[in-house]
Parts: sequence; structure tokens; C-alpha cells
Amino acid sequence: MARATDGRRDDAMTGEPEHQGAGGSERWFRNLLTSISDTVTLVDRELRVLYTTGAVNGVLGYPTDFWQGVLPFDAVHPDDLPRVLADWERSLASPGVEVSSESRMRAADGSWHDISITGVNLLDDPEVGGVVITTRNITALRQAERLASSQAAVLERVARGAPTTEIAGDCIELMHRNGLRGIASIYLLEGDRLELRAGDAPRSVRDWVREPVRDPARSLCDRAMATETPVVIVDLGMAELDEGLRAIVAAEGIRSAWSVPIASISSGRPVGSLSILAEEAVEPTAHERQVADVAASLVAIAVERERNESQLAHQALHDALTGLPNRALLLDRTDHALARREATGASLALLFCDVDRFKVINDSLGHNVGDQLLVAFADRLRAVVSPTDTVARFGGDEFVVLLEEVAGPEEPVRLAEQLAAALEEPFVLAGGKEVYLTASIGLAMADDHAAGDEWLRDADAAMYRAKDEGRNRLVLFDTQMRDAALRRLQVEHDLRRAVARDELVVHYQPVIDLDRGSIVGAEALVRWQHPERGLLSPAEFVAVAEDIGTIGELGRHVLDVALRELSSLEVVDPATFHLGVNVSARQVSEPDLDQMVGAALERHGWPPSSLLLEVTESALVEVDHPVEALARLQELGVQLAIDDFGTGHSSLARLGRLPVDWVKVDQSFVGALDGPDRRLGRIVDAVIALAGALDLGTSAEGVETHAQLDELRRKRCHLAQGYLFSKPVPLDELRDLLASDPRW
Repeated sequence: MARATDGRRDDAMTGEPEHQGAGGSERWFRNLLTSISDTVTLVDRELRVLYTTGAVNGVLGYPTDFWQGVLPFDAVHPDDLPRVLADWERSLASPGVEVSSESRMRAADGSWHDISITGVNLLDDPEVGGVVITTRNITALRQAERLASSQAAVLERVARGAPTTEIAGDCIELMHRNGLRGIASIYLLEGDRLELRAGDAPRSVRDWVREPVRDPARSLCDRAMATETPVVIVDLGMAELDEGLRAIVAAEGIRSAWSVPIASISSGRPVGSLSILAEEAVEPTAHERQVADVAASLVAIAVERERNESQLAHQALHDALTGLPNRALLLDRTDHALARREATGASLALLFCDVDRFKVINDSLGHNVGDQLLVAFADRLRAVVSPTDTVARFGGDEFVVLLEEVAGPEEPVRLAEQLAAALEEPFVLAGGKEVYLTASIGLAMADDHAAGDEWLRDADAAMYRAKDEGRNRLVLFDTQMRDAALRRLQVEHDLRRAVARDELVVHYQPVIDLDRGSIVGAEALVRWQHPERGLLSPAEFVAVAEDIGTIGELGRHVLDVALRELSSLEVVDPATFHLGVNVSARQVSEPDLDQMVGAALERHGWPPSSLLLEVTESALVEVDHPVEALARLQELGVQLAIDDFGTGHSSLARLGRLPVDWVKVDQSFVGALDGPDRRLGRIVDAVIALAGALDLGTSAEGVETHAQLDELRRKRCHLAQGYLFSKPVPLDELRDLLASDPRW
């Protein structure tokens, strides 16, 4: 470096100013300058140092005598020197003007520091006679800015969805670009192994780290993950190491090492480790530690994003409740299975399973219990199916099993039998309550199907046939079911709009008092005036309404229409005319049924005692707490009847506890009164006797002959209805019939 040769005193460059300011003593001025962090230097026109506080405060780590005879720009980075010299020339040409610059300057240890330089040309000032240069070490600031910039670039790559392995490589570059010394590597935990994702660690080191023994004493990576804190060993030769690791570092010439754990963003648990190896015994600086921490955090963010994406992808294709494949994944697998079938000729089968009466269970016991039962049902289904086959939740209480490479229909039939056997064991709920489930199953073999959705539709049609035939059974698909399924689908579609379009109408079947032979009431029966198919009976759509969940809306509509229409008839005295309206199991399960009925009665001014709500015996079996539900209705003052009595599964003890007023004898028993099988007709005697013992009224349905009428009178039945008296008729025909006051 160039030295000053103009004969000036050495003390001019060692902190003893030749000029004294007007504001105080020389010692006071010197102490003031040397106490600040900035370095103040006075140079002449040839850049020779006249005075510098750097000689005292050891700027850049140089000894106190270093700046004697040294040109300051000798320490400037060669790449920055042209720009700094240009700024110097500009300062010489602009007396009194502050000129700023920035440069890298070499420190005593050989490292480069970022220095801010500000010069003011006071050569013409007789009190100064030089250029005053103020310098500040801004290395920490620029390091932070460069690190922040690098961090932002990597975060943008993470946000754009770059793979974690690429992000790990970016973080290796980030560390070296921001001054980290040594060989950096990034390991991530995959299963029980730490796999190298990026970096240049020697193969012997990465193989050692990869071994699935997570012993903190085995490697620094293991220790960092176990302690969840950085681990630094400045001199590996002096450290206690595993003998195998000691041999590796000696062979590779590794002198120092440190490791930083990579922790999960969500759980905080270690998911990997960042490793730095060096050939010299060096301790990481505070900046290097910060760089490594930033790199570890960025990798953790990338890992979290990748796992979230994987989880979202899994959620998109799997049912959240049971963890089974969902409808989308099932359709994808069926299409692939059909494509493979074209190449291999293998037989395929679909089992479409529906949990019987689940809606009633869900409504009565609550959705939490319903969810528990669905999970338990899925577990039992999985238990009888091969792991190579697919069990999917199609939606709600519907499950589908895709069987590949089956020998024929016999194999899925056996599987269905195994499922039925597995369901014979009760499902035990909290508190010890037991629930039994059964399933209706449709089976469809893959036979010249174009797509998986058609195949599924066939299995679904077979399942509905199983439900129609009494539930808890397996039905094999045939082509007639496809036509029926399409018709049902159309019914479902049209039925959802029927109420809004005012297509549902009410017909009324008169009820006869058998003592007087006159009409004392009527049962309201819904009909569907379909715009294309004409007038449809309840058999065409009521079961569908139950399945799709619109039966409650339908029931409310019928009750409201019937009360409104009958209350408008002049020939009807609401105080003595009894209106019967059917109520479904789903409606009985609704907690606000009594409020809905009470509001309808009040709205139309119909007395509660003249309303008879009819519930089928089988519906009451499906309701979890029928006594409480019926009691709330009875408190309104309405009358209650058990419809179709004798056809369900009710017990005598259950009947005795139910708060009902009437028992309706099913038409199948009434029809036997004058038929060939008189034994079936004797059930009518039993029902009437039982009702009498319980102080209940009796009403017979389906009376079609005078012989049946005579038998019912002889047996002391109270009421009757049927085609002998009148079929269900529209309101105007009922008005005419009531006006004629017929007698039987």
C-alpha cells in the first residue's frame, strides 16, 4: 500500500490534530470524535491521511499504526474502486458539497465489510484545509437486507408451489450467498430415515446420517432434532463422537460442524436438520447462525405447504368422517377398473350398500351418534373386504365396494353374507346403549358398461329393489331395474318442485259411523297432479319423499290444505266432523311437530279434538321416543290413531304405553272377513277386543262388500271406510256427497 512521503509529522495521522477548532480544547475535540461509532478522516487532495479517528478505534480490526501513510482507497474492493474514485473526483470538483458513496472494504481478517462513505471538500477552508470523510460500517444492515431479499425470493418460490426439494436447494444457495462458511446440507425426515434433500455432504456422511437410528449421540443432526436446539462443535477432534462418525470426519478432513433442527410449523416437532461442515475449526458468527435459522424456517414452511397440499388432495378424494375414498375417487377407480377389464377380461363387481332406516336413527339419536355409527359401519365393511379392493363412502349412509378380478357373482354374494353376519353384533354406544344395523345391498357385475357412473347406477337400482323388498337383503341387478331407477330419478327430480308448483292435491275418503251409518269424517289422502303423467297415487311418490327428505314438507302441505279446504265447506261442522291426516315417522321425530300442528289448527280455526293424526305401526317402531312425541301432540287436544295395525312389529306392551285414541284395522284383515281364509279374518276380532281392553276406538279400512260391513257391525267396530262407501274424492265431490247425506 502507498505511504505518505511529504515529511508531515507521524502524529498527524495518529489522532493528534494539527488544527484546533474554535469550540473547545484539542483533548475535548479528540475525545468527542473517537467516542462515536463513525470514523472521521481528514485527507488532502492526494488522498493522504492527515488525521483519522480510525487510528484510535481500530476500524475494520487494523492496529493503531496501520493508517500511517496508507491511502484509504487501498482497502476498497477492486470492483467498487472505479465508482468510489469517480465520487472522489466529483467531491474535489464540488467544494462544500456533501458527496455520498458506498463500498466494500477489506478488514484485517481478510473479510469484506460494507462501508458508507460521506465526503465534504473543505480544502479551501483555512481552518480545515482538507476533505473530511466520514465512514460508517453498515455491514450488519446490508447483511440483513441481503438476507431479507434472499428470504423473500425463496418465499415467493414456496408460494408458487415449487417442490420442497427445489426449495431446499434454494436455501443452500441462500446460505452461501449470505456468507455462511462450510458445506451446507439439508436432511428431511421420511419415515424413520433422514434423507438428503439438498447440499454437498460427502456420501459417507449422508449415509451415516440416513441410518434410521435416532440416537442423539450418533450424529449432530440427531442431537439437534432430539434437543430441538442448534448444536455446534468447533473442533471435532476434541469432541466425544461415535467411533464410526469419528472415522468418517477424519477420513473426509472435516474439522468443525454444526446443525440446526428444522421444526414443523404446525406441531413444532422436528422434521429434519440443516448441517454445516467445515475443514477448519471455525465457530459460526451471529450472522451465520441467523442465516442458518432463516434457511431452516424456509424449509419448514415448504414442508408444511407440501403436507397441506397433500392433505387437501387427500381430503378432496376421501370422506372426512370415515377416511374412505369418496364418490370422486370411487368413480375414478371404477373407470380405471373398467379400462383394465377391457385388456384383461377380468370380472368386476360393485356392491352398493345402504344402511337401513339410518335417517330415523340419525334424527332420533342425534347426528353425533349417527356419525359414530357410520364410522363403525365403515370399519365392519372394511373388515370383510380384501385390502386390494375399494371401499368408498358414496354419500350419507351409502357405501360402495369395488371388487376386482372376481370369479363370478358368487364371490360378492359371499362377501355380502359376511357383512350381514358382521352386522349381527350390536353397535354399543356411550352409556351402554346398543343399536343394531342392517344393510340393503345391490350387486351389479360389470358387463359391457361404457362408464363407471352407469355401472354404479345399476348397483344403486338393485339396492333400491332390495329396500322395496323389505330391506336387509341382497339383490342382483337386472335390466328392468335400470328402467325403474330412471323413473325413480325422474320422480325425485319432479317431486322436489311439486309443492312449490302447487301440484299436490288432497282427496278425501269418507269415514262412516257404523252405529248410525252416516258420514262423520274423512281421511285426507295426498295425490300428485303430475303435469305429464296425470294424477298419481301416494304409492308412486310417498316412499321417494321419505328417502329424499321431503316428506316433512309434503306432510305440512297436506295438513294445511286439508284444514283450509274443509273449514271452508258450509256442509261441514268442525265441531263434529273428524279429519284424519297421516303423519310419517320422520315427522313424528321432528321436535317441533306439535308446534307446527298447533299453528295450523289456529290458522284455520279448526278445533283440535276434530283432528285425527294417523301414524303407522311400523313408523312408530322407527321412532326412538314415540311416547314423548305422541304425548306432546295429545297435549294439544288432537286425537291419535295407530294406522295399519297388525302389520308392523309392535308389541302389546308397547301398544299399552302409547298415548293413542284409535286403532285402525288394516284392510288385509278386513278383506279376509268374507274371503276363503277365515282364520285371517279372526284377527279383526283380536284387534277389536284388544282395543276395547285398552279403551281405544276401532276403525276398519278397505271395506268393499256388504258382507264385510255386516261382520264389522257384528264385531262392534266403531268406524269404517272403503270403496263400499266411497273412493277418495276431490273436495267438490265430497261436498256433494255430504250434502246428499247418504246412509249405509
